[in-house]
Amino acid sequence: MTLIAAALLPEEAGARHFQTAQLAKVQIPGPCDGGATTPFTPTTADIDDVGEGLPVQPLARDGEVPGVPPVNATHTVAVDAPGPQPGSKRGLVRLNAHTWPNGAALGNAMLARFDVGDVLVLRNGDQKVCYRVTERVEVDGDSTYDPFYALDGPSEFAFIVCSGERRGPGDWAKRTIWFGAPIGDVRAKPTLVKTSTS
Repeated sequence: MTLIAAALLPEEAGARHFQTAQLAKVQIPGPCDGGATTPFTPTTADIDDVGEGLPVQPLARDGEVPGVPPVNATHTVAVDAPGPQPGSKRGLVRLNAHTWPNGAALGNAMLARFDVGDVLVLRNGDQKVCYRVTERVEVDGDSTYDPFYALDGPSEFAFIVCSGERRGPGDWAKRTIWFGAPIGDVRAKPTLVKTSTS
């Protein structure tokens, strides 16, 4: 949407000229403008084409591995409590959720509908950070994928869920990981266009 604003300036003494000023191509602030610049612990998540207001639970680690939600919390997102949080200037915000063999968990919906270019929003009240997915990878479930453990890099998120064949309770052949970077404030700067008419 473009806003056009015009202002008449006082006539100069003895002249019949006036000027107009226009603000050209000014974007209305969107849902991802004004993201947090200081760390906060998220309480809800919005995931493109998957769900809004999903509960987020900060959890301690099991050794080096981020904690996972309780088994009955099928649509809860876990965030690595000791690690970097949204709004941090650097570091990987690590998230996870359950995948269920009957297809009824958050991980299943993400595997079906969440992809590169989609948006994840982490919130706590008025604080929020939007991330755009830049990469989706599937890795062997028995391997350690180093980028998921690199906590000291640029500000990003990594969201991991089980995928592939389910070999038994809690034993899946693959893991799918989404990585993404924060979306900045993309509002256009007002452009002053002057014209004069006699």
